[in-house]
Amino acid sequence: MSIVSDPFQFDYRRTSELQFREVFHAHPQMEFTYVHRGSGNLIIEGKTYSIEPSTLMIFQPFQLHRVQMHVTSDSPFIRTVMMFDPALLKPYWASFPVIERFFLDLQKQASGKPIHSIRESEPIITHLGTFNETRSKLNEHEIKEEFHFFLLGFLRQLKTLWHKPDDDPSIPARRHHHRAEEVMQWIEEHYQEAFNLEQLAKELHLSPYHIAHLFKQATGATIVAYTQATRIRHACVHLITSSLTVPEIGARVGIPNPSYFCRVFRQTMGSTPHQYRLHIHKRT
Repeated sequence: MSIVSDPFQFDYRRTSELQFREVFHAHPQMEFTYVHRGSGNLIIEGKTYSIEPSTLMIFQPFQLHRVQMHVTSDSPFIRTVMMFDPALLKPYWASFPVIERFFLDLQKQASGKPIHSIRESEPIITHLGTFNETRSKLNEHEIKEEFHFFLLGFLRQLKTLWHKPDDDPSIPARRHHHRAEEVMQWIEEHYQEAFNLEQLAKELHLSPYHIAHLFKQATGATIVAYTQATRIRHACVHLITSSLTVPEIGARVGIPNPSYFCRVFRQTMGSTPHQYRLHIHKRT
């Protein structure tokens, strides 16, 4: 069962028993996902990390990412997902300045890693189950209030792990290096331009066919799809942080045709750029 009550979501031990491959995506919420069971890869901002049981993944707002899990009926993907608007906690920061500083560091990913290993027996993880039991006894308004206190408690416990004597809350995440990471870095530097596979292949000293095949094999997505996702991620940021018009934003992210930009944006985000901007501004 999941709770989706804008602007937060809590989904305890969500289970997938079939092949699990997300598309590259980004969202305006902060996300914490704890993996109870399952193994696979996280691809995030041009880097690839291994996912194993007892892994906590932290995603910043608008951070482009994709999770690929090796799932079978005997080896399901079980995770708890929390997503929330960071503005939810603003009313509490005056009373909790230390937690505020820690949370702001998380948003900037000051630890340098989006993935951490935390044992299931740690209080912070049992805290997830406790909240899941509590919420079933509350009405909608009580759940919203309880979620705020739950988040503060979760962050306080996470901060405690962050500052253990070894100054590391986790077993170092193992990295998988792919030529695909070079492709993602190139796209991040050139997404504002018309996409040119020949130029990309030339700069990486590979044939167009070879680079396209390697990228698809490593990420499960085409280079064109990843480029499109990168453009839409940057478009979302412009829609929220600037007063640029929709056509101006489309041009800035490499999609100069306004009607095509709106169509791609709607296919990706489920709303037009204008609707997206209005929705986000209503929440802030």
